[in-house]
Parts: sequence; structure tokens; C-alpha cells
Amino acid sequence: MQIFNHEIDAHGDFEFCSTSQRKLNYSITIPPQKTEGLVVYIAGFGADAGSYRENFQKHISSNYPLACLAVDYHCLFARPQNGATVSIEPNIMKLLRSITDCMTDETVEEVLLKLSKIKANPTKPLTIPGTIYPKKNEYQNFGILPALDNIYAINDVFKKYPTIPIKIYAIGSSYGGYIANLVSKFAPSTLNAVFDNSSWASPNGRYLIGHELGYPEYSQVHSPNIILELNVISPWSHLPFMPNAFCKNKVLIRSFPENHIDIMSDIGKQKTIYRFVHAENDPIANTSQKVAFAEKLKKSGFNVQIKVYSKADIDGVYIKTADHGMGLSMRKFFSNYYGSTQKDIKKDQMIDIDFEHSIHFKCDAQKYTISYNGKSQPVCSISDCH
Repeated sequence: MQIFNHEIDAHGDFEFCSTSQRKLNYSITIPPQKTEGLVVYIAGFGADAGSYRENFQKHISSNYPLACLAVDYHCLFARPQNGATVSIEPNIMKLLRSITDCMTDETVEEVLLKLSKIKANPTKPLTIPGTIYPKKNEYQNFGILPALDNIYAINDVFKKYPTIPIKIYAIGSSYGGYIANLVSKFAPSTLNAVFDNSSWASPNGRYLIGHELGYPEYSQVHSPNIILELNVISPWSHLPFMPNAFCKNKVLIRSFPENHIDIMSDIGKQKTIYRFVHAENDPIANTSQKVAFAEKLKKSGFNVQIKVYSKADIDGVYIKTADHGMGLSMRKFFSNYYGSTQKDIKKDQMIDIDFEHSIHFKCDAQKYTISYNGKSQPVCSISDCH
């Protein structure tokens, strides 16, 4: 097995008319035997953005005749354990420094360490709000740029590795599964199959405007008596009159309304196969919305299976909890569905970048357009609906 790393140009943030040039990194593992297709592993928030996905890539290319791609998509590194930094609001820090008698040059970590020794009652932990700043000066776009990054990387792989047959599986858990579904929306002729564990069917507002509304997206136990309630820095606002309002247009393009699914079905040269697994009572990714999403896909002619697991299904090997993500073994998840989808997938099909077409998604008062111009990376734009 061989591992290769690449850097390419990425799409700019067209929603904010950004002209800054973004770069995108990805890694790909190539099996020792003849390659029969590509697996795209899309990490979610948390630990699987590190060694977990690297081990998954190696596992796939060591045990299947498949290359495996992992993309450092926009805002992937958005947790303290994978390189993000935590900041506390200046007035709160000023108060904490006065309580702990810390100097102004002492770091947040040093202040919190002293505070943990003063606040010594773990039965009533002190909760402190804060902001996460991801690596690479990124921010929470939620969905669109990560999906485009994966599309760009997939397209680049088939340029650089033309011997890999066009047979593409995307797999992800939670936010990773959500991004995989968005890839299938924005590039409806590209993915042959999506294996999705516990993703959202629509954007989760905590990750976009939770910083304004006081809803943390991530809690970090700093010590037994201090908990940090954190939000990734986000450019969006809940205020409808602001130019950066996270309005209905922004929700719809990040969701899967029925008319958008119909567009995916009409334009896709081959319909993506979907395999969903979900907890019966998922406290983070709404289960009923996910089931409704699966039904809408079926109605539009897609091959969809959804399996909802309850506490009775916990076996300690495949399903470990009844909570979000279910502690699911992603290796076993892939093996469970890889074989059964083979008969419905042909090799060496064309993908969106091979066509000259534009995809238009009407979103309330705006229209999002993704233009493919044949062999060049897609370009996205927004216009007003008339």
C-alpha cells in the first residue's frame, strides 16, 4: 500500500464574496493490487479527524482493492484535540485573572489551571463560555465549502490517478455523513454510494448561530470542576436584517427539500445509492427528519435503505451505544454494505466534471448555481430569483 499527499486550489467562499485564495490538502492510499474504485472517508467533528481516519484509509486499501481518500476540508480542524485554539471573552478573562491573581501574559490554560485549584468542588462545576478558533484561520461555514472541497479532491484524484476506475463510495459519521450527502447533492453524477451513520438531514443551528443564542456546540471538561462551553467562530448571525443573516436561503441550500432531491434525480447520470444507520432517539441529529429524508429520496427514485437502531440492538461490537453515532464500527459499517451494493454499481462511469452542465437550486429568494464546464473544477454562484 502506498500513501500520497497533495495540495490543490480550493473554491472561495462565494456566499461572502471572498476573494482570498484557499488551498486544500488531501491524502490518498493506493492498494498493492489492481485498484477497482475509490472510497472517500469524510471525518466529522472530534477524534476521527486525526489518527482514526488515517487508520481507516490504511484498513480499506489493505483489505479491499480500493483507493481511499481523506480530505482536510474547510474547518475540519475545529476541536482543541486536533489543533484548534480556545479563546475566552476578554471581560471574562479579566475577571478570571483577578480571581486567580494571574498576570496578563499568562495563557488561558494557565489561568484555568489556577482557577481549578481555587474552585475545588467538582459536584458544582464552574461553566465558562468560549470560542474555538480552528487551524488555518478558518471558521464555521457548515457544509457547503466542505462538500465542495471533497468534490474538488475527488476530481483531482481522477486526473492524477487515471487508472483508478470511476466507482466511488463516500462514507462518514455525523457531520461527515452530512457532508457526504451534500456532495451527492452538488455533484449528483459523481458518487455511486453514500454510507451515512447518524448525520443531519438539515443544518444544525447550534454550529452556525449558537454563539449568538447562547447554545454551545461543544462542551470540554477542562477539569472536574471546570467545564468550557464552546462554539466555533462563525460569520453568521440570527438577526434577519443583517447582511450575514443565516436566513431561509442559507438553510435550504444546506438541506434536502423535495424539489432539490428531484433535481438531483433528474440531473444525476446514475442515481446514488444511500445506506443510512441512525439511533432511534438521537439527541443531536433528529431521527424523524432523517427518516423523512430517506422517504423523500425513495419517492424520487433513489435506492435507499435506512436502519434505525434501539437500545435492544446494542451488541458491544457493531452497535455500542444508543446515543448519537452509536459508537459504530465504521470498518464494519463499510463491510456490511460494500458487498451488497456491488451488483448495482458499474465501473468507469462519467462524473459531473466530465459534463458541461449547470445545476440550479432555487432557495426562497435566491438561486444557487453550480456550473460544470467539462474537465475544470465547478464554479458556484448565487443570484436573486426573479
